[in-house]
Amino acid sequence: MRKIILFFVDCFRKLKHSISTYFLKKQLVSYGENVGAACIPKIARISKVQVGHNCSFNGLIVSGLGGVKIGNYFHSGTNVKIMLGSHDYEYGDKIPYGSHFTIKNVIIDDFVWLGNDVTISGNIHIGEGAIVAIGAVVVKDVPPYAIVGGNPAKVIKYRHIEQFEKLKQEGKY
Repeated sequence: MRKIILFFVDCFRKLKHSISTYFLKKQLVSYGENVGAACIPKIARISKVQVGHNCSFNGLIVSGLGGVKIGNYFHSGTNVKIMLGSHDYEYGDKIPYGSHFTIKNVIIDDFVWLGNDVTISGNIHIGEGAIVAIGAVVVKDVPPYAIVGGNPAKVIKYRHIEQFEKLKQEGKY
């Protein structure tokens, strides 16, 4: 009986993954090989999202006006939010904000890992090999190989760069 239940659970997971990946790819401007999603992402129609090769999404929400460029070997946790441009409150024609929008972009380099419940504000560049900890709110650029966390996200420490480069050269990703 247990094998039967596990069989159906496995079939359900595979079906959910296939459907989620299909809807992810339909919402992207471009994508590489081996891109997958564990649950259906929510990407605003006014957002332009490009994804590299071997990327895995476990829950993604992209809102606002602008673009997102994600490199290769990216992995996200659940409930990752990328907030792009918003209403222009500085030079708007009304209070609290006007009818004009600001355009913001996010660039995420290769080998980046975003934990669960990460929020990224617009005009951010996350460097190669960076790790963003659970619940972090990224409001400024993240240097390569940095491990950041908190609200606002701050550098906690850096990865062992020599080990990272060694694994990268050996193709272990």
